[in-house]
Order: sequence, then structure tokens, then C-alpha cells
Amino acid sequence: MVEARRLLPLVRRPGVSAARQRKLLAELDTAIQVAGDLLSNNERREARRRIKEFRTPRKPARADQPHHRRLPPHVLKKAAAAVRGALKKTALEQTTSSWEGLERQLGSALPHTHLNDRIQVLTLVDKTTPSDQALLSCLVAAGDPELTTAYRTIADQLGLDAPADDEDLRDVLEADVDQIHAYWRHR
Repeated sequence: MVEARRLLPLVRRPGVSAARQRKLLAELDTAIQVAGDLLSNNERREARRRIKEFRTPRKPARADQPHHRRLPPHVLKKAAAAVRGALKKTALEQTTSSWEGLERQLGSALPHTHLNDRIQVLTLVDKTTPSDQALLSCLVAAGDPELTTAYRTIADQLGLDAPADDEDLRDVLEADVDQIHAYWRHR
């Protein structure tokens, strides 16, 4: 049981090589058999799903198929709550972050996501941000080039405007980061 619980977070980590992933999943397969009913149903289900996903060859995506499954709304909401808390901490520390930094900080609280899901999570993060405050997601957009341009989509989904010009967008992000840092400096 202890071994299975040690291995589960390791197989969740993004960026693990295929060879390392194969080794971890083989160990996990053995560990869940040894642990039996000592693991929760959720732990067993997750372990079996990860083992099955890795063993099942992926079919090449067709042009008419999405490249990934979107995360369900309840998972997006949980991820958004975790990210919002992490971004508040980032604001208190007067820094910026990146999606990779959030993944390291939040671990299993932040599922593996694709860009569209990240945009949705960050939109949910700022859904409750008052209109007179800068968006917390600017702290990620300023520190993660992939999310810098996605910031336009986040702003648009929240009914806000963002400049079309990349240089103007960077200026807006810099000003928003300054505003967030000023707001959270004495909290």
C-alpha cells in the first residue's frame, strides 16, 4: 500500500520520459496487486487507468478529431480554486509565475492540461475578480510566453478588452502585474 501511494504522484508528474514512465507503471502494477483492498477505490482506479492509458497505443488524431479530451467542468473548477490560491500567494510574494511553476507548486491538485483547458482554468480564476482590479491570471501570462497571447482570450471571455498588438499587450501585462503587486503588498 505504501509503495503504491509513493508511486502514484510520480506517474502523475509531467515531463517524465517514456522509459521512466514504463518502469514506474510496472512497479505500480505490482504495488496495487500487493496492496489489494488496502488502497481506496479511487487510488486503484487511477492506477489502473494510468497503466491502461500507457499500454494502449494512441491512434493518430484525425483532422476532424480534437487532439485531447477536455477536462470536465468540476475538474476545471477545482483546478481554478487551487490556481487562484497559488496566484494569491504569488501576488503576496510580489513575483510572477508560469504554468510549469504552478504544476510544481500544486502537484496533483493541478491535473495535466492542454492550452485550451489552461485558458478555461485561468478564466475561472478571474471570474470573481472585481472589475476595478487587474486579473490574477496576469501573473501567469507575464511569466509564461504560451499564456501571454492566451491572455487575450481570457480577457475576452471575461468581457474585457486586450490589445491586439503584442508589444501593447506586454505593456498592459506589466501594468497589471504592478497593480496586482501594489494591491497585495500589504495584505
